[in-house]
Amino acid sequence: MKPPSSPLLDEADLAPDTSGQPASARYGDVYASRAGALGQARAVYLQGCGLLDAPARWAGRDRFTVLETGFGLGVNFLATWAAWRADPSRCARLDYVSLELHPVRAADLLRHAPPELQPLAAELAAHWPPPVRGLHRIELGDARVHLLLAFGDATDLAPRLKLAADALYLDGFAPARNPALWTPELFRALARLTRPGARAASYTVAHAVQKGLSQAGFELALQPGWGGKQQRLQATFNPVWKRTRHTLPEPWPAALPRHAVVIGAGLAGAACAHALARSGWTVDVLEAGSHPARGGSAMPAGLAHLQPSADDNLLSRLTRAGMAALRRALPPDAADLAQFVPATLTPADAAEARRMQDWRRTVQLPPEMAQWTADGWQVDSAILANQAVCAAWLASPRISLRCGVQIARLQHDGASWNVLDAAGNSLARAPQIVLATALQTPHLLAASGLIPGPEWLPLHALRGQAQALPARFWPALRNLRQPWMGSGYVLRLPEAAVRQLQGADHADVETDWLLIGATFETGDQPLTPEQAWQHNRAGLSALTTSPPRPDHAGALRHFAGVRAASTDRLPYCGPLADLAPLRAEPQRAAGKQLHELPRLPGLAVCAGLGSRGLTLAPLLAETLVAGFEGHPLPLETDLADALDPARVALRRLRHGAAS
Repeated sequence: MKPPSSPLLDEADLAPDTSGQPASARYGDVYASRAGALGQARAVYLQGCGLLDAPARWAGRDRFTVLETGFGLGVNFLATWAAWRADPSRCARLDYVSLELHPVRAADLLRHAPPELQPLAAELAAHWPPPVRGLHRIELGDARVHLLLAFGDATDLAPRLKLAADALYLDGFAPARNPALWTPELFRALARLTRPGARAASYTVAHAVQKGLSQAGFELALQPGWGGKQQRLQATFNPVWKRTRHTLPEPWPAALPRHAVVIGAGLAGAACAHALARSGWTVDVLEAGSHPARGGSAMPAGLAHLQPSADDNLLSRLTRAGMAALRRALPPDAADLAQFVPATLTPADAAEARRMQDWRRTVQLPPEMAQWTADGWQVDSAILANQAVCAAWLASPRISLRCGVQIARLQHDGASWNVLDAAGNSLARAPQIVLATALQTPHLLAASGLIPGPEWLPLHALRGQAQALPARFWPALRNLRQPWMGSGYVLRLPEAAVRQLQGADHADVETDWLLIGATFETGDQPLTPEQAWQHNRAGLSALTTSPPRPDHAGALRHFAGVRAASTDRLPYCGPLADLAPLRAEPQRAAGKQLHELPRLPGLAVCAGLGSRGLTLAPLLAETLVAGFEGHPLPLETDLADALDPARVALRRLRHGAAS
């Protein structure tokens, strides 16, 4: 039996019923009309939501969002995708968000897809995620079709989604078989995600469904049924009340150019620039140093990895989503930049040994994500060449990189932000700024008068040192093929990192290098390179007690970088709060939630990634761009709140009001 916190879901118990139709023994119901799943998809859902009209409701629009309850075998999605592809007046981007508690297997998607939809089903099956609770984002159709699968209980997940639906497919097993998917509470949660004027459709006309939708703000119209049913349900969302707490995401204003300035060209800044450029933005990247990937991104390579936990905590959920986003963000020919291999996690101390034993009892994930072995926990991971990855993310004709730029402050003048140097000269101007300047972020905001002081967005420096050594100089580690982590770590450098290490002359003939690290040093406890090497060697004592060869010192390369970490060890990602009105009247902040705080238009932060830049940077970048564009958020709102840069300010304001 799974523990309550287990993220692993029970997959669909798919089996044919007596007539040969795919059915669920769990719910005692078939997956679609016996008259045909594709016919039902077109007649009930596409027609009911106006997507087969001439013109269709998505015609000529930049984007259109469908929200569905019950993904099932995916026929509704595949039919919608096919209709979108066939419509020359279709929207530029189709977002499809679907809730599903018991996902089917990829093979079942293919087996039961209608013949004419098989090519689309094959593309979907190739990207099908594991049955793990949370949001799974899939890009299809040359990245113009975005499927967001929300795996888990709909009643739990729907209140934690952020999107603005233009169409609502109410599917799932019959209300009598699966009443949890047809409750008034769920209808209210779906209504908060629906744009006024949106159409909803369902095959069922059960009285309780009609009553629940009507109470949630939908105007109902019963239409002739399909497949032997007398009627089908069609509705329009037309609430008589105004929205208060739950505001729908808004698209980027058409009057403003899709132009952004990203300040900082480390992993966070490069990932943000890449995500913006992929979405069609023009991006200016300003970097204070002489080249990208400095500071905490300066190591020759790093390890991105999933972090298990006994209670499936915030970090575990973030790192799962982060590994998926990392795979999406890397170019197709990234073999020399990244090596996706499982990493072995072993305890760093007695307390961690106890935690890892707890994981054995509670962590249930697919083996490709995490599993216990004789050597320790094997987790999904990737070794990446930091500087080469940053360069790849910045290599877009939509991105302009300027290094050696010293920024003093930001100034908002109407619809744009002006980036100024110490003399007040304009360095760049854009309607959207992304601050990815690590430790300098709070100081730049304070100098611009946007926060009272750096302590309102606290970051502290953690210096780290690592060493690279040709593998032949440490025979005991020469055959190590997977990254290892305990009280230290060791990994093999990817090809791109080796080329970077050798430099322009390529005089170094070594091709097999180990990276060994890393220290965590505060400002008042710096280590010399020799001390750091002894520390990092000692960190591998649980892996091997055999020392490197005596002549290794001449081949050793030393590296140092500075990580920027928040006080709660979670990054800052999101728009900055407008503190002026709240500081003037602190009592106004006492009862507010994060989503109720006023925000500064066009100013966002992506900083404080600590030692998890490679794991989280692409995910944070996707989240920011979704917020700018008004797309469905790829993170649940509780995760987004945990990353919100306004979280510290809100605590300080509440404390001030209480005082």
